Amino acid sequence: MPNAAPVRPSSNAIGDGPTNSPLSRDTAAVLGMVPPALTVYFCNYCGQQGNFRCKRCKKTPYCSVVCQTQDWKAHRQLCKSTDPEPANEKPKETTALPVAGDRAGLLDSKRVYLKDLQMSKVIKGTDIQASVVEFYSPGRFFLLAQRPEVLEALQSITTELQKIYSCPSVTTYVPCVGEVCAVQFSCDLNWYRGLVQTLATDQKTANILYIDFGNEEDVPVDRIKPLATNIQPFCPCAMECRITGVVPVAGDWSDECCISVRQLLAGKIVTVKLVETLEHGRIHAVNILLSMGKQLSTFLVEYGYAAEETVNTTPTEQEIYAMMSASLDNFRRLSDGKDDNTWAQPPEPLTQAVGDSFSVMVTHLLSPNEIIVQKVENAGVIQELQLKLREHCCQVPAPQNFRPAPGTVCCAQFSEDKQWYRAKVLAYSSEEGVCVGYLDFGNSEVVDLSYLRPISTELLALPMQAMPCGLAGVQPVGESWSQDCLLALQRRVSNRILRIEIQGAHEGKALVAMIDEASDPQANVAELLTSAGFAAPAPAPVTTTSDQQVDQTTTAEPHAPSPACEPLVWSSAELPSDGQTVALLASVVENPGEFYCRINNPTDHQRLIELGTELKQHCEGQASPFEPRVGEPCCAMFPGDGAWYRAMVNELSEDKVSVNFVDYGYSMKVEESHLRPITPQLLTLPFQAVRCRLAGVEPLGSEWSSEALLWFQTRVDGEQLCANVLSASEQGYDVKLESRGQDVAAALISEQLAKAPGAPPKETHATTGAEAKHQEKIKENEHSQIHVQASNQTGASSKEVPTDGTAALSEAPSFPVDWKTVELPVNETFQPYIAAVISPSLFYMIGPSQVDQQKLQGVMMELAAYCSNPRASSSSTVLSRPAPGAACCAQFSADNNWYRAVVLDVAENEMTVIYADYGNTERVPFSRILPIPVQLLQLPFQITRCTLTGKEHFPAQWPKEVQQMFESLLANGVLATVQSFSGSANVLSLTLPTEKGGGQLTAMILDALQAQAKSNPCQPSTQKAEQTDSSIPTASTTVAPQTPQQNSFSGWSNQNSMDHLDQLVQLQLSLIKQLVGQTK
Repeated sequence: MPNAAPVRPSSNAIGDGPTNSPLSRDTAAVLGMVPPALTVYFCNYCGQQGNFRCKRCKKTPYCSVVCQTQDWKAHRQLCKSTDPEPANEKPKETTALPVAGDRAGLLDSKRVYLKDLQMSKVIKGTDIQASVVEFYSPGRFFLLAQRPEVLEALQSITTELQKIYSCPSVTTYVPCVGEVCAVQFSCDLNWYRGLVQTLATDQKTANILYIDFGNEEDVPVDRIKPLATNIQPFCPCAMECRITGVVPVAGDWSDECCISVRQLLAGKIVTVKLVETLEHGRIHAVNILLSMGKQLSTFLVEYGYAAEETVNTTPTEQEIYAMMSASLDNFRRLSDGKDDNTWAQPPEPLTQAVGDSFSVMVTHLLSPNEIIVQKVENAGVIQELQLKLREHCCQVPAPQNFRPAPGTVCCAQFSEDKQWYRAKVLAYSSEEGVCVGYLDFGNSEVVDLSYLRPISTELLALPMQAMPCGLAGVQPVGESWSQDCLLALQRRVSNRILRIEIQGAHEGKALVAMIDEASDPQANVAELLTSAGFAAPAPAPVTTTSDQQVDQTTTAEPHAPSPACEPLVWSSAELPSDGQTVALLASVVENPGEFYCRINNPTDHQRLIELGTELKQHCEGQASPFEPRVGEPCCAMFPGDGAWYRAMVNELSEDKVSVNFVDYGYSMKVEESHLRPITPQLLTLPFQAVRCRLAGVEPLGSEWSSEALLWFQTRVDGEQLCANVLSASEQGYDVKLESRGQDVAAALISEQLAKAPGAPPKETHATTGAEAKHQEKIKENEHSQIHVQASNQTGASSKEVPTDGTAALSEAPSFPVDWKTVELPVNETFQPYIAAVISPSLFYMIGPSQVDQQKLQGVMMELAAYCSNPRASSSSTVLSRPAPGAACCAQFSADNNWYRAVVLDVAENEMTVIYADYGNTERVPFSRILPIPVQLLQLPFQITRCTLTGKEHFPAQWPKEVQQMFESLLANGVLATVQSFSGSANVLSLTLPTEKGGGQLTAMILDALQAQAKSNPCQPSTQKAEQTDSSIPTASTTVAPQTPQQNSFSGWSNQNSMDHLDQLVQLQLSLIKQLVGQTK
């Protein structure tokens, strides 16, 4: 690596500088160097150095006759001869043709955009060392982080660009605005990555931002080429930044200010604090520590260059009162003869005694001292109120003389969802602008007077549902709550059901302890803020007599009769024992001797989804004590997702209760506080999980081997199974099982992973007779494609036998599906880079940790040696095709090199693979696939197997609409938190960023499944989990593959397409309404 960081190309650099790294005048000022001035002429057409002049006008420079010919159409309008000419002839026009120098990687390139590049891995709130490589103003400048991985990537990209584009070409390429291309810099004629910001109307020039250096210039399109696909998709090395917390005093940053800041930063490596990431991670709000010890934002304010930035926030109560006083004139000015609505006074607040505890949802949040909540048990009442408001406002025409006075209540249409809500008029910001506060949600906004309607007496009967409260026992560390504290609190409480305990009252607000019961262990929000340093302990509230009733909380719901008053009766689903075949879905797989299934019945599956909603409403509104009893059903919270399910109590201990989740088969210990009594109504649906045992097999030893467990789990998990009951007992059903058309028991035995009952165990190592057995299996593969696919799951049936006959078969090249994926740190939150999506149950992600390039290079060399061996290629002709999820060696079409890969999908003559160390995908023929030796799997893949939390509730087949919604949510950016490792995949909790609502993707997926089932319960539009070919370029020096875009509607009639689109739109609208409701 060079001693000095590479310096970026510049639009106005003229002079000498480091090789491939010219300095611009702006950069020279920053870095303290002044290049010598030279007079250089550039070709009027291509921008390269031009040593020739137009023979006619003697002024316009060109580099060659070719460029002059191409430019003549435009130049002829301006060209004036310096000498008289007998005739006005134009040069002959020639047609530009591709030359041999054009490389396949360029001709086959796919357009690359910023979204295709990796996201910057700078963590919010951290300090980094960086140099300023381009400075325009405090509102826009570019930093180069002094991190080894950034500097190495910059050097690697620059070197590769020079290699690829070293051959001249006259092939014309017209870029698109927003595209990242290879651009030849005007001063050193080297190639760099450039973003096309604008394109001239004549499409001859484009304004380019060099994304790795930060400078800009106008470039002729002849010097712009598509970015080769073997350029790694590293994020822009130059980070575009702005100073946080300040704005210029005069609208724009002054020249004096820009010059002063340049002098402060010249030639220095500075400490930069990342405060916020904007515009999908492409722009960073930062602050810079100057050598004088001040932050740059402070320097700008002190010297009068900037003022502190004001943040648009919801008006405080004091601001609202001030507005009321100032707005009286606005109200009175046009109030003569108008309906002032004085009769409609606010309804009474709800009352609740100190010491009460109940479940709530946060509807509005300003700070830990100002939180608005709604009681969960009143959700039905609020929903009924909303329906009445909508019906009332649709019937009431917009009155011309309605001008409600401040302090009165009316109906207001909320600007975000266009729904009607009860609102109190707070003030008139103008003659027609009214500031209203929503009584049942706590937020406020300014609306036009035309968006108000008179309210009826009936709609005022319900008490206000918004309950103001504050966290008890905490106070800000400084004078006010920090922005980090507010963000942390918002992420913790948004879109969650919480339990609050009223501990006192102060200034009309309830002081509460807020508990997140969904976390394990339960978390007190105030204690979390204190332990994180966001809050300080505060004195305990002094409860006075007047505080014993808190006038913001809801009255208690009429006490429901105890479930014990009515006997509990339950039943379990039964499998037919008359020999008929039944379709099953595996839910929990322990081993072939014990696994749990559900009958694949769409009606029961829909009832199970609806039951989840009923359990949620019942358990979150149930606060009565519960004493579990062994052998009796109850409701239990599943620790994995915090949702409620039906369970059976198996065993009691001092602090925990062992339960079995009867609809899925899971058994675990849970806290007694996570149990609730169950009602007879919740037991009408039979328990769905059926305990099964695979008939006709026994383990080879005293217990099942890990290989047998993994093989069996891979074969049945997520698959639609066909079962015949052979016998039944209290321990469950003995079943004959078929998966993918193959007898599972027979396959286990043939794979030497199990034996028939009473049979001696078979030899599992290669013997002198193994070759004959191998040939026998080849013959079987020719006659039975289904057997080929099944045996291929582990590769045990089609591995090449070592010549010495002593090595174990497991060491031979194979197509293993049990390759080890990287186990990510639990509870770590990051922004994932999704490489391929099969379904919410399985997707692949580029791991956040950097791969050891030296080790990877060693693997690549060993891989190339193995795949070039004639024995490897000849053995592939007798190997069966790999199954989806199997590891393999794949030959990349762009450079014909071999890489480690994972199979995504298998078609008749080709398959889709994802290159396991780079994340790009392509379709390849079977002739370009080889089994992979076990030693090439020692270095973990860069891709990791992942699944969305809540997989146990997902269907075996996914509706297209839900699949597309999941992929769309991933494409728009999510945050991932690792919940656990299932043994084969990382279980991730995915959430939308705070600015997009912060919703949990698992909840959205389950809501979408329920909405889709309700919209079309008879014929659900389902599909097998499909994969999406990623168009993301590879992160190696290999040309990334191009994959055809899949057409979701190919082969459909127009009517079917319209029906599908209509269903998709309806589903999206219902989801949007739910999300808006949660946000509000």
